[in-house]
Amino acid sequence: MSGFTPSEPVDVRHYMSEYFRLERWEIPSADGDEGLSEFGGRVPLDPHHRGAGGGMRTGVLLTNVDSVGGFLAGLSVLPRWTVTTSLMATVTRLDHRGPLRLHGRVLRRGRNSVVAGLTVADEGRGDVLVAAATGTFAVLDPGDMRLEFPRPATVPMPPPMADTPLPEAFFRIDPGVGTTTRLELADHLRNPWGILHGGAVAVLVDVAACRAAASTGAGPVTVEGLAAADTVLHYLRPVRVGPVEARCSVVGGPPGRALVRVAVHDLGAEDRLVSLASVVVLEV
Repeated sequence: MSGFTPSEPVDVRHYMSEYFRLERWEIPSADGDEGLSEFGGRVPLDPHHRGAGGGMRTGVLLTNVDSVGGFLAGLSVLPRWTVTTSLMATVTRLDHRGPLRLHGRVLRRGRNSVVAGLTVADEGRGDVLVAAATGTFAVLDPGDMRLEFPRPATVPMPPPMADTPLPEAFFRIDPGVGTTTRLELADHLRNPWGILHGGAVAVLVDVAACRAAASTGAGPVTVEGLAAADTVLHYLRPVRVGPVEARCSVVGGPPGRALVRVAVHDLGAEDRLVSLASVVVLEV
């Protein structure tokens, strides 16, 4: 599972949904047009989603949270749209059976931003809660892009892909060890506005934090024995050029648990800081 060739014909906006196979559906408000819809999602636990904890990698989980939350927030401000500015997730367990079911609702809709609350349950474990997240989304003018959806909006689950790559290959994350990890920007990682998808940043942060924790640990634990858990991720600026570099510092923590701070820079845009994250890395 090393290469990636998207199905034909290709729309760059659909690469992510093909890879993660995220199903989404709008839940209309009981108050009709006066109320805000909620949103549901379901994602299978395919082999390439799994991490050291046995279940879905936290970076992958956050990508799906971002997709559900972003769609939910965007629908709440039509004809405008939104872009993610922060994700904060508490992960309660890493040994998922799947599929995972997501649910999101708008907590606050303001003139310039939307705040959404999201939960993730493991259907294979009797709907036990595996993560709770809060997302903040800035409202923007979509410009010439036409945003028209049949309502209630639905996105069916894409079929399995052949020869599906691991996240490091799909997201063009360079192999390596240590406290710095690089991602090469590719067209299939861009959103409809041409900027790096927030989910790609989430996966990069996950991989980089685990590599950093492995490289600075006092024991013999390798990156294969570590998993990212609770994560706070702030999107400061859009990534348009690349490559992107995640630079980590391990703050410390008790045995088997490390807090890693991650600063993400766009090297092609004069090395500007584009994202900041804090990640709890666990020995599993």
